[in-house]
Amino acid sequence: MIASNVLDWIVALLVCWASLTAIFEPSRDASQCDVPYATSSVPQVPLAAPTQAEIAAMIRDMKLHD
Repeated sequence: MIASNVLDWIVALLVCWASLTAIFEPSRDASQCDVPYATSSVPQVPLAAPTQAEIAAMIRDMKLHD
């Protein structure tokens, strides 16, 4: 009876150790996630900030839709 209880404890500790190891150990495939998503050769042009007139028009449109 006692041997079964000890065996249960040993198995529980091994399961906990394996779970914690899997959580805290970095994945081997994690280095592939660092690759940028945009892999096209076309240069990306940053979007221009909207002008004050465009901002005012957007606000006016939002008020009209309410």
